[in-house]
Amino acid sequence: MPARTLTRIHSASDRRRAECTRVVLYARVSSKDQEKEGFSIPAQLRLLRGYAANNDVDIAQEFIDVETAKARGRKNFTEMILYLKKHRANCRTVLVEKTDRLYRNPKDWVTLDELDIEIHFVKENKIISRDSRSSDKLAHGMTVVMAKHYIDNLSEETLKGMTEKARSGLYPSFAPVGYRNADGPGGKRILLPDADTAPVVTHIFERFSTGNYALRALVKELNAEGVRLRGGPLHTSGIHQILRKRIYTGVEFDWNGATYQSHHEPLVAMETWGRVQQILDTRAEKKTRRVKHDFAYTGLVRCGHCGCLLVGELKKGRYVYYHCTGNCGKCLEPYTRQETLRDLVIPQPVLDWLEDAVLKSDGTEQAAREQVMKRLQGRHEQLQRHTEAMYLDKLDGRVTQEFFDKQATLWCAEQRELLRKIQEIQNAAPTPVDQAVNMMGLMSRASELFLEQSAPEQRRLLQVVVEEAAWRGGTLRIKLLEPFEILRHSNRESYRKENENIGSGRDLEVWLLG
Repeated sequence: MPARTLTRIHSASDRRRAECTRVVLYARVSSKDQEKEGFSIPAQLRLLRGYAANNDVDIAQEFIDVETAKARGRKNFTEMILYLKKHRANCRTVLVEKTDRLYRNPKDWVTLDELDIEIHFVKENKIISRDSRSSDKLAHGMTVVMAKHYIDNLSEETLKGMTEKARSGLYPSFAPVGYRNADGPGGKRILLPDADTAPVVTHIFERFSTGNYALRALVKELNAEGVRLRGGPLHTSGIHQILRKRIYTGVEFDWNGATYQSHHEPLVAMETWGRVQQILDTRAEKKTRRVKHDFAYTGLVRCGHCGCLLVGELKKGRYVYYHCTGNCGKCLEPYTRQETLRDLVIPQPVLDWLEDAVLKSDGTEQAAREQVMKRLQGRHEQLQRHTEAMYLDKLDGRVTQEFFDKQATLWCAEQRELLRKIQEIQNAAPTPVDQAVNMMGLMSRASELFLEQSAPEQRRLLQVVVEEAAWRGGTLRIKLLEPFEILRHSNRESYRKENENIGSGRDLEVWLLG
């Protein structure tokens, strides 16, 4: 804009012209793509500095932002607002290339308008101030709205592209800790394990999956050992977020509120990840207030009248009594003495029969399951070899890029389905029968061992076998988890027959199906 235009506009407000002897410059790029289109910071500054020189005004300060259009907190834009407020007396003019370089949303427009300043949009050849005509202000307002629409539309299109990338099995954002972004086949960005942080992530999952660590204690211990992620110390919140991310399984990842299939290299076995989630969920559900004394049934038994939990009290320094908390109002349920495990003692002849009869059938089932697993794994390896061979053919020009992408996509989808089936078989695999028999043998001694354990150990055992428990009218009603509920019913039936003198309570027929 010629210098005489600036003088003409200022002549409408001589007093303001006398004060406004200095100006500030503002330049911004919203992405690297815009730099390629000619909107680079140096280009904007050359234009604005030339305009200031032609109009014989001094540049007090230059403010530059290099951020995406939707990024929160443009630091230098905020600094410019503070500068203009501080220097109201001698700096009341802003020079900027055009409207969408200055405003990110209508709120920015309102913020600048309240400062009562003059804004020169050099490339658009217009000046907006309080003295501007109403028609010019209206046109400027429409320009701001259109700029906001462009930004929103750009954001929507970017989100669409990222969503399509996620649907194709590629993580569409910056690599999480443990991975790095790299160029894959066809120029697509993929995830590869980071040599420095991937082993650390795997180690954190494996240690926490043991169930021997509270999250805060684990972080403290890792920091003491000098473990680092991306150069800094570990924090509880950050490690909790890592432990919750399914992307480390290599099978799936979460993005923008949805879960997508993936095929990048895993850092954590699916079984380990699932065990970690179970530990975190259980601790979140059963988190209780600390108490002075620790009792076996704390957090396990509810009042049969009102549903509140029973709490324990120590009487005379040696006797444990439980009573309702009364959180739902006064409860008439009386105090009761601590109960112990019963009904889980399995006769030795029954244990011998279980070990002899059930182990035989389990061997056949395991062999069949292993055969199916071997077939699925063989097909997965075959597809991997085909993909690698076809990639070499593409490099040699024997296969087109289009054919490679199409066929590789089909094979990757089949590989994901094979991995899903393998994972289902692994998850559905029952506990080996010999371990189950050993567990039942151990449970037969539970009543004897229970009294010898500390309160935390007693509660840990109860959590393994008890699904729900309620105390009402002097009777403890317990529902056990399977298979312990079946064992209890079988034992009760066995003892009933023995008491009726119609046969030995150890008759094996009691334990047979039907």
